[in-house]
Amino acid sequence: MFPGHTRTPAQIIGELLTAHPEAASLQAEASHRRALSRTSAAKVARAFAGAQADRLGYEELRHLLDPRRRRTIHFGAGLVALVLLGGGLALLDLIELSGPLGPGSAAFPAVAAAAVWLTGACLAGLASREGRWPQVLLAAAAALLLGLLLGALYRLGSGDVLLGAAVSVLILILSAGAAVLMARMESASLLVARERWHRSRAAYAAAARIEQDDDEAAAVATESWLGLVRTYASAVAGDERLVRETMALAVALLEIGCPQPAVDSREQPGTGLRRGGGAADRHAGELG
Repeated sequence: MFPGHTRTPAQIIGELLTAHPEAASLQAEASHRRALSRTSAAKVARAFAGAQADRLGYEELRHLLDPRRRRTIHFGAGLVALVLLGGGLALLDLIELSGPLGPGSAAFPAVAAAAVWLTGACLAGLASREGRWPQVLLAAAAALLLGLLLGALYRLGSGDVLLGAAVSVLILILSAGAAVLMARMESASLLVARERWHRSRAAYAAAARIEQDDDEAAAVATESWLGLVRTYASAVAGDERLVRETMALAVALLEIGCPQPAVDSREQPGTGLRRGGGAADRHAGELG
């Protein structure tokens, strides 16, 4: 370099990359970390859009199937309760039918009778959910007649009228409980839509954590590279304007390899460091 010749920012950075053993490595690491940060931001945006779409889909389905939110029983809990009610009905039917048929021959008819009770309860619950009250009354009348029939059969087999009547009343109570449960239980499609939304929300949260880590790593790597450039440019140039131009060029070099470098409004002038968080900060609080 001739005396009095002013170095350009490109010459300063070229000399730095040639003379300093860590310069090229720091530049490559900063460029790599910034590329990872941009990729993570894009993934967060896609995950956020997917979670929002799944949430809106779930809410639209809920508005369609349960506009007044009267079906408040979780589908899984309701299914378990139905199984327990079915077991209770089968046991009571076994007691009722063991009189005329005998304990050994009443098992299969008891299970079949329990299935009939549950089917009638489900139909009554669905009818009440849709406001078809004549069908509900018809199902209740059929259940009452079937209960009286079972009580009569038990009386013919054992002669204990009170026990037969008590078992018939218990059967009717369990059947009515199953009907109410069916009327208040959410649909399986609503459960599937909600689980899909929850999976999308979890995927978005994981992507946001990764983006935050990438942003922090990119900030550290960029600061290391720009700190080296600032120190070297200050030592060889001595001109604050030239130092700032060299810093700007150093930031631009980190974007080489990107077809369309995105302008980050969060970068501080002359440093390339971000003032705020990543794309997840723009979406924070928007997912319920």
